[in-house]
Amino acid sequence: MKRFLHFAISTVLVFASSCSNFVKDLNVDPNNVTDAPADMILTGAQVASVNFNGSRIAIIANMWSGYMTGIQRQYLNYQNYQYTAVETEDAWTYIYNQTYIQLEKAISKYAQVDNQRGIGIARVVQAYVMGSAAALYGDIPFSQFGNPQQFPNPVFDPQPTVYAGVQRLLDEGIAALESGKGAVTNRSDIFFNGDAAKWIAVAHTLKARLYMETREYEKAYSEAEKGIASRPNSLLSPHTATAGTRNRYYAHNVEDRAGDVSSRNAYLTTLLDPAGSRYRGNAKTDETARFNFYFVNLGTKGITGEIEPNYLSVARGDSLNGIIAMNAPSSMVTYEENLLIRAEAAARAANFTAALQHLNSFRGYMNSGGYIDPTYRSKYALRYDAYTEPDFAPGGINNPGQLDKIRALLEEILEERYVTFFCQLIGFNDVRRTRKEGVGIPLTPSIGNRLPERFFYGQNEINSNANAPNPLPDLFEPTRVNQ
Repeated sequence: MKRFLHFAISTVLVFASSCSNFVKDLNVDPNNVTDAPADMILTGAQVASVNFNGSRIAIIANMWSGYMTGIQRQYLNYQNYQYTAVETEDAWTYIYNQTYIQLEKAISKYAQVDNQRGIGIARVVQAYVMGSAAALYGDIPFSQFGNPQQFPNPVFDPQPTVYAGVQRLLDEGIAALESGKGAVTNRSDIFFNGDAAKWIAVAHTLKARLYMETREYEKAYSEAEKGIASRPNSLLSPHTATAGTRNRYYAHNVEDRAGDVSSRNAYLTTLLDPAGSRYRGNAKTDETARFNFYFVNLGTKGITGEIEPNYLSVARGDSLNGIIAMNAPSSMVTYEENLLIRAEAAARAANFTAALQHLNSFRGYMNSGGYIDPTYRSKYALRYDAYTEPDFAPGGINNPGQLDKIRALLEEILEERYVTFFCQLIGFNDVRRTRKEGVGIPLTPSIGNRLPERFFYGQNEINSNANAPNPLPDLFEPTRVNQ
C-alpha cells in the first residue's frame, strides 16, 4: 500500500503539467515528493496510521500484555525486556513524520478552501496517533512539534497536558465534521469514504478511550453514549490479500518474521482454552469459537510448531479466516470497545444495574457472532447468555469467593476488555492502568519481578532533540497517569 501510494503521488506530480513544460526543472527528483493535493496527503497519512497500528511496537505491546510470546532471535530478547530505542524508531516515524505532520499540511490546504470535512477527518486521525503516543511513551513532543523553524528542539509536554491537547483536537474535529461543509474525493478516505457521521462517532469513542486512560470515568461514559453504535461503523484498518496491503500482523508473523512470535504460555490462551485451568467459560459462556478464531495450534505443521496467533486465510487456500488472516481488518477504534467503555465506566460509578446492562449488551452482540469471523461461527460453539445479579453475588458463577457484587462485576468487565483487545495496542494500556488497583489481569513478568510500563522514545529523537528528557525514563517507570 505504501509503495502504491508513493507511486500514485509521484505520477500525479510528474504528469500534471503540460507537455510544453516537460523539460522544466529537469534536475528536480520526481521521487522526492514535496507537495500533493490535500486528499492525496490525507490518504498517505491514513496509510501511515494503519502501519503504526501494526508496527513492531504493536507486536511487542501484545507480548508484554500476555497475548503473544517472543520465542527466537531478537523477539526472545524483547520477551525478556531487552529492548532499546532503535526498536521504536519506525513507530515514532509513523506517528510524527508520516501521520501528524502530513495531516497538518493537509489541514492547511483544506483550510484555504474551507473544506471542514477534510479538516475534521484529519484531526481525528491525528488524535488517534497522538493519543496512542501519549499512552505508550508518556511525556512527548506535542505543543511545539511541527514548527522546526521556531522550535527546532520541541519540548516534551507532560503526558496529562498531551491528553488534554488531544481532546481538543477531537473537539475541533467534531465541530468541523458537524459543520456540513466540504467533501473529500471518492476513496481518498480509506476508512469511511468521507462519511462524516461515522467519523463523528469514532471521535466520541476515541474521546471516551482517552478519558478512560486518564481515569475520568464519568466523562468517558458520556462520550461513549455518543460513540460508535454498530460494528460496521468501527474504525478498522482495511487489508486485502494482495502483497503490500495485507494485515500487518499477518505480514509480520508469517512473512517478515516467521517463527519469531507465538503465543506459548500466553496468559490469554489460558483464559480461552476450554481445557485450561483458568478457562473463563461457565454455564452461560462458551469461548470455543473465539479461542479457535484467535489461535491456531497445528503442532509441527504450524509456523512455530506451537500455539500462535491465528493466521489461517481463505485467500491462501485455508478453509477458515483467523484473527490475523492476510486480508483481515485490524481494530483501531471499535463498537465493542465502546460497549465495554460504558460497562466499565458504569461499574466505576458503582452503578451495578447500568454496568450489567452494558455488559449484557456486549454479550448479546457476541452471542450473535460479534467480531468473530463467520467461518468460525459456523464451525465452533459460542455462547454468551445474559448475566443476572445473582451471578455476581458471593458464590455466584462469576464470584466464587466473597467479593462485593460490584467488584465482581468490575473484574468480569476488565477481563472481557482484556480478552477483546487481543491484537490491539489498547490491551497494553488497560493492564497498566489497572495494575496498581489490584483489579484486572494478574500478569507475571517473563523475567525478574517488574513489568514494562512504557516504550522508549525513538533513537533519532533522543539524538537530535536537546530537550529530550535526561536521564531518560526507565522501561519500568510508570507514565504520569499510571503513577
